[in-house]
Amino acid sequence: MDQLPTLFIGVDVSKDTFTAARKDEKEQWIIKNYPNSETGIQEFIQHLPQGQAIHIILEATGTYSMKLTFGLCKSGIKCSVLNPKQSKGFIHGVLLSTTKTDNKDACALALYGQCNKPKPFILPSDKMLKAKQLRTLLRQLKKQKRVIENQLHALEYHVQPLDFVLQTLKDSLQLCEQQIQQTQQRICKVTQQAFDKAYQLATTVVGVGPAVANSILISTNALQDFDNYKQLAKYVGVCPTQFESGSSIKGRGSIAKTGDADIRASLFMGARSAKRYNKDCKLLYERLKSKGKCHKVAMLAVCNKMLRQLFAVVKSGVPFDNEYYLKLQNA
Repeated sequence: MDQLPTLFIGVDVSKDTFTAARKDEKEQWIIKNYPNSETGIQEFIQHLPQGQAIHIILEATGTYSMKLTFGLCKSGIKCSVLNPKQSKGFIHGVLLSTTKTDNKDACALALYGQCNKPKPFILPSDKMLKAKQLRTLLRQLKKQKRVIENQLHALEYHVQPLDFVLQTLKDSLQLCEQQIQQTQQRICKVTQQAFDKAYQLATTVVGVGPAVANSILISTNALQDFDNYKQLAKYVGVCPTQFESGSSIKGRGSIAKTGDADIRASLFMGARSAKRYNKDCKLLYERLKSKGKCHKVAMLAVCNKMLRQLFAVVKSGVPFDNEYYLKLQNA
């Protein structure tokens, strides 16, 4: 039986509405707007062409696109959620578009799917959704704690600080610390329930503690969306970049910094322990330092090594062996 041709439909989602664009048999654009509600989503699904393989392409817009994505997945319709940088690079770099409207973006997303055929979106479990909400809350609480601490520090140098203001800030700081502790406990509990085996394997890597394992596994859906380590390193933002062209342009290299800054921060803190007790990371750090590399460059290399080790143990299902590099040398 011949496989049905795939019809790519681009959807640009905003707060109140979303715009769907597709091509008809005569290669003419059909564009229609729908309300971004459960009623509008059901209407959109009912109006999809029959007798064709449908692939919806939409851009990640946080909670605005979540209802549509979940509605499509539960209806058995294939969809892909793009990083905004992917769609922006395609619109400006490939299509050379100089205008931005909802209709133009929806058409561009349909063309992106037709040219690149992205991977379908995998619907996360309910426990994974809870873990992501808790992790978002934890980041906000930490920011709030930092703000209160800065305010208390500023009041120490005030000429006439009010006792009421000081006590209010201290009470707020104490409450915030309690909420952070409670949220961390909930994250550990939900994480162990959602992907108990992956969490246990990840924490066997020397230098990878609960904070590093939780942040990576929650944000990457327990590495289910990645086929190789390079994809993970690029997602986290620790892969090196190169900026050279011809004989005149030779920019200074750095890491990509394309991912979550909190993951990189926790990973860097874990690398401080890994460079001392993780034997493979320790050898890497000492080798780079002996070649004249600065401390930060060597530490970023250790972060890369830790990510590679974490990816390997989770995907293979084999716990980390701190003597593995010696066995390779002897072999």
